Amino acid sequence: MGNLLVVIPAKGELPGAKRLFLNGLAVAREIRAQIPSKSVESDWGLAASFPRYNGTGGSLVTDLETGNWLLSTGTWFHSDGYSGGAEAKLLRRYQQVGATQLGQELEGFFVLIFGDAGSHEVTVVTDIVGSCHCFQRSFKDGIVLSGSSLLLASLENCHLDLVACQEFLCTGIIYENRTCYQEVRKLGAATVSRFADGAKKGEERYWQPINANSQSSDGDAAVEALWDGITRAATRVHSRYPNPVCDLTGGYDSRALVAGFLGAGARFATAVSGAANSVDVQISRGLAQMLGLVNLHSEPMKQISFDQVQACLAVTDGEYDLVNYAQIREIHRRLSEQFDISINGSFGEVARGYWWELLLPRIGSRRPLDAHKVAQGRYAAYRFDSSIFAAAERLDLADHFTGVIERTNAGIRDLPNTLQMDNAYLLMRMQHWQGRIASSTNQIWPCLSPFMFRAVLETMLAARPMLRWRGLMIRKMLAKFSPRMADYPLEHGFPAQPATWKNFYRFSPLASYLGGKVFHKISGKLGMRPAAAAHESIDARMQLWRDEQVKEVLRPTNMALATSLDPPALANFLARSQQEQFAFSEQWARVLSLECALQGAKRARQKMGSSDVKGSG
Repeated sequence: MGNLLVVIPAKGELPGAKRLFLNGLAVAREIRAQIPSKSVESDWGLAASFPRYNGTGGSLVTDLETGNWLLSTGTWFHSDGYSGGAEAKLLRRYQQVGATQLGQELEGFFVLIFGDAGSHEVTVVTDIVGSCHCFQRSFKDGIVLSGSSLLLASLENCHLDLVACQEFLCTGIIYENRTCYQEVRKLGAATVSRFADGAKKGEERYWQPINANSQSSDGDAAVEALWDGITRAATRVHSRYPNPVCDLTGGYDSRALVAGFLGAGARFATAVSGAANSVDVQISRGLAQMLGLVNLHSEPMKQISFDQVQACLAVTDGEYDLVNYAQIREIHRRLSEQFDISINGSFGEVARGYWWELLLPRIGSRRPLDAHKVAQGRYAAYRFDSSIFAAAERLDLADHFTGVIERTNAGIRDLPNTLQMDNAYLLMRMQHWQGRIASSTNQIWPCLSPFMFRAVLETMLAARPMLRWRGLMIRKMLAKFSPRMADYPLEHGFPAQPATWKNFYRFSPLASYLGGKVFHKISGKLGMRPAAAAHESIDARMQLWRDEQVKEVLRPTNMALATSLDPPALANFLARSQQEQFAFSEQWARVLSLECALQGAKRARQKMGSSDVKGSG
């Protein structure tokens, strides 16, 4: 559930808008069991903020002189040095320079909503990647904004979006502005959206990846700029949250993150999850011990109950795999009792030319990105059972994602193909996959990646391709500014430093690592998984199938999804999923997740006397 609710009344429809607002508050109580911390009401806008589960956030401030107000969610930092907690100061800055200029002055993960008493306009500013999710839905009585697509779907009759449902059930991610509901749409990245009189009046982008001036920096200057950006970000985060915990695994990104916090002189602990004998956990412990850092280890949950799965609905809207998120939720729930904020290394892979192997042998050339190759290789790359969708509605996902990529990259096809790949990666995968996870975790407690700070992200995007290829930029940075961490082996056995004639012998594990990547991609397309991963997935599915509540939720004749999918095929899919040997455990978990959401919305509407979610027809 989102921690914001805003209603912009249509002209002459204030009584109906107030009913929408009260119903939104009722849905929040029903699904989230939470009441707003603050609210404001006027004839042109009604707003309420909700705290996170750890009691923080949900800020709503009003300027007594002008009547203007600001509702903020997420974690934001202003270029003048102030940050979350200083919303009154941020509101004054908005009144001085306006929303577009203000967006260019902000860093972090946030949604900011400004109410202007003079113009009767409500303005929404999203972060540069759109990772902090905000949704809108139009009604006869006005437009409603929320951080929760499920809240908006619960307010009144709506229809399933079968394109979004196929994206979610087959891949786990929903793209572009879609949600699982036709009437509910996501606001875009780095966007200023203006609303008044129950309608959207306009929107504009205040930042795009092309602003970073691709291929403009190289060598030591670029490496030093990245280090400076990371340490500055770490300093700012630590000044706002003096008791953080940082992810630390066996890879590059969390290592660079921890190096930056050490370089900033910050005090912090580290955390890792996984089996005690896993390489990630062993490397995390070894690094933390070498650096004198506290290291907290979370073992995988041995059993996941349906109650734990259902508890995730309130934060994910059912648009993320609830079974998978149950593990994540438990880890963050425990950590939130000890620390102020969770810091992760998301977006760090941008410095390593992520997915650029698909551009070989012309990395960095000015040629259109092969959208179909990227769609096949990354967005529709794993097996799924499409039979559950009626033949007339069934998508060819490779062709579908080709179109999504081409729309995302519209207008930049003559720029370097590396920038086109980065643009698609940020605005598709990171906005929607990473953003859904981060937006869910943000409901529990603050979470943030310093690599998402505009100064850091632009530095990575601006570096010349050969500096980013194969992680050279990160390896050079670690070697120069944190040599002990650079020397310590990564999860694949070779060090996190550039290869030289003095250390080339230490990179012998690289050949088996690259071979393993090829095998992983091929096996994924064939529906194969490593034995441990498959065993964990099967265990969760089979455990849950033994629960009578799960059997009732997934009874084909009673399922809300059955009206929009192919009923016999869905029944067959569910019957097969009760056998240990089943190739689509992740897809099964997503079917369970969406069905839980639809049934939760139905219960909320029944309490308000509204209708059910209907099929696409």
